[in-house]
Amino acid sequence: MPVISQYRPKFACFFFPLSFTAFLTAIIAVVWLVIGGGLNAIIMLSGTVSVMLTVAWAGLSLNTSYEFDAENAQVVHSISLGRHQRKAPVCRFDEVGAFTVKGIHNRARVQTWWEYQVVMLLKSGRLLEISEPSPKSVFESNRLAEKLAKLVDCDYFPGEQQKTVEVALAGEHPVFEYRSWSWGDVISEFGLATVASLIFFAAIVAFIVALVVILS
Repeated sequence: MPVISQYRPKFACFFFPLSFTAFLTAIIAVVWLVIGGGLNAIIMLSGTVSVMLTVAWAGLSLNTSYEFDAENAQVVHSISLGRHQRKAPVCRFDEVGAFTVKGIHNRARVQTWWEYQVVMLLKSGRLLEISEPSPKSVFESNRLAEKLAKLVDCDYFPGEQQKTVEVALAGEHPVFEYRSWSWGDVISEFGLATVASLIFFAAIVAFIVALVVILS
């Protein structure tokens, strides 16, 4: 039985703003239909409702994970959407350099907090995020990283409290550096989420403007 580590891909942050945008567009289509939009309004309404339901379904049914198959000594990436599932080999166990834990510094208004995420370093230098960020202490994530390192038979480097990680050297003898967060880390970690938030607020503004124009 393979050890499975689930995670949420970063592009998943677009599911809610896109479905919300389709929902607001559907409301505009309903208003347009009521005031005499005719066939064009019906087409617009059916199209936006279809998009809204499809995106919402995709967001709720998407599951992604890494499977560590000890029997075949390989790491497999699994992605499922509803009844459809696709598995693809990522690497062999002997291609894995090490496991460690990186910190993610979250901010919301005046509140700040840290989350910790297990990462896997390949000997090629590629660093993969293989778990969902956890708000628990770094020691909880370190336990998972150590468990996977023992399974794969590779190096394990414990993550540090309130520190992120970067690869200083890959290969047979990897080296990690643990450091404080920078603006570059903020952009790389929350860049897509920021774009998704802008889509959300732009949809609200566009909805209000469209409603005013239609009803005026």
